[in-house]
Amino acid sequence: MLPLGLGGPGHFAAVRDFFRSVGYTEPAVCKQLSVDGLHQLLSGSQKSEPSAPKEAPNALAALMRLFLVGNSASREWLDGFIPATVQDSMEALGILCADNAQPGRCYSPVAIYPVRGLFIASDRWKNPDGSPVAAIDDYVFPAIHLLTHQFLELLPTSSCETLLDLGSGTGIAALLASQEYARQSWAVDITARATQFGEFNRRLNALSNARVLQGNLYEPVEGLRFERIVAHPPFVPSMERGAIYADGGGDGEQITRAIVQGLPRFLERRGCLYCSTMGVEREGEPYEQRVRQWLDPDESAFDVLFVAERTQGPTQFAYRATRHAKGSWDQMDEWCAHLEKLKVKNFVYGLLLIQEKDSTRSAFTVRRQKAEYTGAAQVQWLRDWESTWAGAPSGEFLLASRPLVSPHLELQIVQTNRHGELLPSKYTLRTAYPFEVEGECTKWMATLVARCDGKVTALELFAAGKREKWIPPDMPDEEFASILGALVSKGILQIAGFFPPCEADRKPQP
Repeated sequence: MLPLGLGGPGHFAAVRDFFRSVGYTEPAVCKQLSVDGLHQLLSGSQKSEPSAPKEAPNALAALMRLFLVGNSASREWLDGFIPATVQDSMEALGILCADNAQPGRCYSPVAIYPVRGLFIASDRWKNPDGSPVAAIDDYVFPAIHLLTHQFLELLPTSSCETLLDLGSGTGIAALLASQEYARQSWAVDITARATQFGEFNRRLNALSNARVLQGNLYEPVEGLRFERIVAHPPFVPSMERGAIYADGGGDGEQITRAIVQGLPRFLERRGCLYCSTMGVEREGEPYEQRVRQWLDPDESAFDVLFVAERTQGPTQFAYRATRHAKGSWDQMDEWCAHLEKLKVKNFVYGLLLIQEKDSTRSAFTVRRQKAEYTGAAQVQWLRDWESTWAGAPSGEFLLASRPLVSPHLELQIVQTNRHGELLPSKYTLRTAYPFEVEGECTKWMATLVARCDGKVTALELFAAGKREKWIPPDMPDEEFASILGALVSKGILQIAGFFPPCEADRKPQP
């Protein structure tokens, strides 16, 4: 059953104006609930979900009680905070209903909450009595869920002409884009329920430069191309058909793969896909390399960048899936057999970025590990650097640069007792900004990094290394420049024009 009505423009305006007039904003609500962000309500990080006071002192708390916490309230009590004309508009839109189980009381069949200046409606996560909402196949996921929050935090907010949000749910990504940086956005979802929520949210926020369409991925926008495509598709592997919002097919990659395969036809020249998803790694087949194969025969026209957030093995996934379904050990064995048949080595979750490259350079495939402070700015920095570096294979600009060691770098040296004398035997470079990077290096690379003070050019360092014999004598300058580029890409070294986002602007990710 679809809970919402689309009423008329006057009804949406009355509700929107009232929300704004009483300060129903994300900062105000977070302050009332003593949380840093509304995503914490559904992240499991809270010991218990916060509840609204039984006697709300003002209209803001009344809205929180109805639309966020989800309690019912007496009509007489609501009359003291919400004008009758606004209540009439709420009823016309289907967001305020009589509670048939408790005469004289009313409730909202949906959740409505502020997100970055927008008001977003979704399905509720609990009933007015506090019981969990019954599972439905086309459940519309809350826009304040932790995974959605993390997805939005990794999307760029630079201006773009056209944006497509695939598997849009509430439409949150497309609507934020329309409000903040996109000239025109499209939100597409396969279910009628999500499409209605998306259109409701578009009208509630009076966004005329957004369109909400129903259909399977690219079907409703056939013939169009987009500068930016964003997606947070279903990615949960399944042995039998599951909920639409979660089911990604047998290996979890069915929908993500279809999105990637459609890029040559729907991505604008030099356009980019941002997709938060989970994928499969097999022996000798890292996820980012498998994704590149999905682009065949056009793979050479695209760059692939993957920022991994977490990894789990097949047995761990099987256990969690069985536990979530309250299944038996036999069912876990079935999961393990299913994943073994698919030759799954690991599942990796993260942000997949694919861009059409400049035709004058070679394509790159890069993977990094998300760190505590990795956000949209750090991802964009990596994208910019890799695009520039791939376009300068000779490395002349690197040799002319004055590399500086990152202030976040740690160089660990392990010394081993050899014939009674402690001698260096292992060198490890480690940094946690802008990404998590750790790896062994050679002695000469450790010496190089230690000498990068931002005052001497790389070419001068190369010449000194050859002269002082701490750089291998047979190393050509092109190889030296290539190693420098890799060290910059990993955040170990920095060069002018490509410093990572300012440390003062770092924002820890939940």
